Amino acid sequence: MIFTSTQNSIFKEALKLQDKKFRDIKNYFFVEGKKQIEEIPKDWNIKQIFISEKHRNVKENFKNTVILSENLFNKLSTTKSPQGILAIVEKKQYNAVSIIKKQGLFIILENIQDPGNLGTIIRSADAFGAKAVFVSKNSVDIYSDKTLRSTMGSIFHLPVLNNIDIKNIIPLMKKEKITVYAASLKGKKYIHTVKLSKKCAFIIGNEANGITNETENLADEIIKINMPGNCESLNAAIAASIIMYEIAKD
Repeated sequence: MIFTSTQNSIFKEALKLQDKKFRDIKNYFFVEGKKQIEEIPKDWNIKQIFISEKHRNVKENFKNTVILSENLFNKLSTTKSPQGILAIVEKKQYNAVSIIKKQGLFIILENIQDPGNLGTIIRSADAFGAKAVFVSKNSVDIYSDKTLRSTMGSIFHLPVLNNIDIKNIIPLMKKEKITVYAASLKGKKYIHTVKLSKKCAFIIGNEANGITNETENLADEIIKINMPGNCESLNAAIAASIIMYEIAKD
């Protein structure tokens, strides 16, 4: 059976997930593309998979599938060249207290506004072995289509906690003996000269304004990246990636 009507109840409910408010209420989000869907671990709940009529030959590889007309599928898709398959996936719930008991690196993001930056940082955190990424309130949605595409599937490889209150999470980290560093041009030390703790967290700030003074004051130490050239500052995702690379070298 192929759904063709925009009044179909399943389609109408799915279409609402393009709105962040509805994603938050229902606790579901879209994952688009065959490769991305195949990245979803087995312990994540896939509520529904939609396949376009033109790509219905892939139906046999997935469960809970619904076939949509090209017109309906294109209304759900947010890409210029749809791959003909997308899934509705339940958001994963994580316990912050349990996560920060682990040993390793944690990334704290404050007020990141660009979905491409957020997705790239999550991808780098995955690549360089971070234990989790904490994304503050007032940051871009980690479940937006642009953010998810930028993660290239890494959203499923490590815990990413959304809408975190930084003034609450940092004291919890300090109780677990996690050293908290803030990345800022105000830093007196370069990251490659600092002997880092085995349990540490790095705060990366907003693309335009950096870390707020309130958050900076919560850090144990402020560090910066050595930039011998003429550039005054780095893109947030590039800065975060360099920091994670430096830590991974040790």
